[in-house]
Amino acid sequence: MNLANHGFAIRQTSVSEDILNQLRRTLFHEDCAGERSLLDEPLVRETALILKQELSAVGNLYAAAIAIQAIAFNKTASKNWKVAWHQDLMFPFANRVTSQGFDLPSIKQGIHYAMPPESVLEQLLAVRLHLDDWDATNGPLRISPGTHLAGILKTAEISNIVTNHGEITALARKGDALLMRPLTLHTSSQATEPKHRRVLHFVYYSGNTISETWHRAI
Repeated sequence: MNLANHGFAIRQTSVSEDILNQLRRTLFHEDCAGERSLLDEPLVRETALILKQELSAVGNLYAAAIAIQAIAFNKTASKNWKVAWHQDLMFPFANRVTSQGFDLPSIKQGIHYAMPPESVLEQLLAVRLHLDDWDATNGPLRISPGTHLAGILKTAEISNIVTNHGEITALARKGDALLMRPLTLHTSSQATEPKHRRVLHFVYYSGNTISETWHRAI
């Protein structure tokens, strides 16, 4: 798949097996479905820089791009969750936003979140590093290709948009990265065979300086 046209692509990475093992061991707990705000973790920061260098070299990111977010996701037998079709619109900031175009301010786990303007959202790239194999049984991501070109969608529009664009199941191997524009519609079902589906989800920003301050910028 082509990132520009389809809103996502899957590529192998050079992240070492040693780093993958350390991430699995230190970031994930059996009774926890996820952890936010991980860019303060030294190993997560190191991985963010490795991925930025690699993706910049092949033109998926600008060399000056910054990592603004890192989240750990996992599906297990005890935390077998699902999500409806959605776009990723809310991102972390250092303070409550006040600038025009930054909407829906909220606080999650003590951190300020808001929806940036569409022009900022278009310059974001999610990079989901797979720490386990994803197959059809463990609740992989399903993506509606090309929907990132439709802009910010209202909830009532989503069903028809997915019907028109169709969907693709994003299967991958450990060490692969799924690159995805946050405006691309995506969903995931519960796993039919619950087992680890560990993902370290980074978000990078490649645009100009904005009027608000990101919570972290690596």
